[in-house]
Amino acid sequence: MLETYLGAWVLDPAASEASDDDALARAVHCLMPTADGVWLHVDWTEADGERSAMSLTVPLDRQPHRQPSGVELLGWLDASGLHLEARQGGAVVLRATRRVLGDALTVVEQTGAGQTVTVYRRSRVKQVMAYRRDLKMRKGKIAAQCAHASLGVFTRSDRGPADQLVVPLDGAAAVWLRRGSAKVVLSVESEADLLRIHEAARERGLPTSLITDAGRTEFGGVPTRTAVAVGPAVVGEIDAITGPEGLVATKLA
Repeated sequence: MLETYLGAWVLDPAASEASDDDALARAVHCLMPTADGVWLHVDWTEADGERSAMSLTVPLDRQPHRQPSGVELLGWLDASGLHLEARQGGAVVLRATRRVLGDALTVVEQTGAGQTVTVYRRSRVKQVMAYRRDLKMRKGKIAAQCAHASLGVFTRSDRGPADQLVVPLDGAAAVWLRRGSAKVVLSVESEADLLRIHEAARERGLPTSLITDAGRTEFGGVPTRTAVAVGPAVVGEIDAITGPEGLVATKLA
């Protein structure tokens, strides 16, 4: 039953109920399984552009689990939905129920301030790599540069010691790593296009890695920008940059 809820979901503003003060420009809601419950990550952007995120892990045993903040969380799953309750000082401060119908995840939250209903649509998650056609690289060179870009998204976020790779994952990255790791390779016409993709991804807060080759095997020893990766992120956010109607013209490799 839990499998129905897992994966990435993207806010559907038209189907959600929110006041002007609570309106969101975007939100991505991700759910992944744990040994005894579920991990929830929500990443959202306010109408004024401020970006925030929240993560929590809840065992689904209907028992209170005290958090470092002092709040107690209870979770359970039944035929009526996936339920989360937060208590503080013995009083319930939040009740949230998630229900799935088709491609829609409806989240009903009740607090002292009232009730909100938010609707999300199921989304795929992917990573896109783009390389420069104008460099006329060998196929092996293209593969190597795209591999550098894909891996670079993670290694450049490394927070571990020399003998460990420790990379914090947002919801989309966690879903991507554990549910298929979909990758798409595209090509662009020029260095300017490569840079536009990289900057657009950074402006939107998406993971990105721009690769500069040292030039030891090609390019006459001149360091050269060769490839860029964007994501993992939900499909719509990446396609806004590299898709058929996106910001930068691309071709399937």
